[in-house]
Amino acid sequence: METLSSRERVGKALEHEEPDRVPMDLGGFQSGITVLAYEKLKEKLGIRRPTRLSERNQQLAVVDEEVLQEFGVDMRYVFPRSPSSWDPREIETPHSQAYIDEWGVRWEKPHTSYYYDPVGFPLRNASREALSDYPWLNPEEKSRFSGLKEEAQKFYEAGFAVATTVSGVFEQAWYLVGLERMLIDMVGNPQFIEALLDRVLDILGRLYSGFLDEVGPYLTLFEIWEDVSTQSGPLFSPALYRKMVKPRTRELIATIRKKTPAKIALHSCGSVSWAIDDFLEIGVEVLNPIQVSASHMDTAKLKEKYGDRLSFWGAIDTQRVLPHGSVAEVAEEVKRRIDDLGRGGGYILAAVHNIQPDVPPENILTMFHTARSYGKYPLPQGSR
Repeated sequence: METLSSRERVGKALEHEEPDRVPMDLGGFQSGITVLAYEKLKEKLGIRRPTRLSERNQQLAVVDEEVLQEFGVDMRYVFPRSPSSWDPREIETPHSQAYIDEWGVRWEKPHTSYYYDPVGFPLRNASREALSDYPWLNPEEKSRFSGLKEEAQKFYEAGFAVATTVSGVFEQAWYLVGLERMLIDMVGNPQFIEALLDRVLDILGRLYSGFLDEVGPYLTLFEIWEDVSTQSGPLFSPALYRKMVKPRTRELIATIRKKTPAKIALHSCGSVSWAIDDFLEIGVEVLNPIQVSASHMDTAKLKEKYGDRLSFWGAIDTQRVLPHGSVAEVAEEVKRRIDDLGRGGGYILAAVHNIQPDVPPENILTMFHTARSYGKYPLPQGSR
């Protein structure tokens, strides 16, 4: 029997206490579902209404409330809006669709692709001096925040855990110059990179401050996405991370903390075990998405080492099990991650990143239904 509201359930789990069952998530920008996967799921569930788009680049769907209720999903999301001054129109080419975001980055989706990728980097050839002349966006434009307080308050009063997920400093900076220049100049031209990072930090800090002035009291989780790893290890040297990225993420977290009691989560794909102690030092309390297919991301070991200081969010394998596993394998995956991460609280169950178009609807149903039945506290002992 479920005895807690979703907000109470997530709150207890994030305080490392055992709630009535393991909390679950679907619908964020790293815990969402692509439009193609969602349409197959809706067909399975007999839902006929059109699918709405929640995020353009990853082609994510707005998950209907009836689906969230069916699965027992505890999270609801609010995000900063695009400003009314920005033109979101599509640019059609013979082979693709494209648009230019409010930072000036061109994103393009070939007709053969599922996603938009950054392809036009407005500061790729810029000098340090040119940063002052660049037409930076206005992070305090009021239209970004219109109606967000009411939206967050509605979810809060309905008993849900309200969350958001936003870009980090490193991730947003490399979109402006391209990843190749970013990595080369972190070594060869660090003065430029640090000036760029500082400019982005200032803009994001003001943007998130304005956002939190509206929704901060209602949030349970504030997630920063900041991919710093590959499948096998660091994207760049840990020394450079600690010199350039870590201090600015720390400062961004400090700005956020002044505006909300929400727990601070950090999203980084890949093998991040090398950086977890760094994350903890700068105030990260929740780690997402726990890419279990990456090196050194054994969930039992992570829980044993960090479970008293860090909560885990994600961990249901999207690389092999969800797209290619049988229903029985999906159920076993869910039970394994609950066994490894859920004892003593500290776990929100979700897919490792967004559910992709090749995931069968039967496997999605199995993931959530198994989690809801198996994840009741006290957890089963020795049943696997």
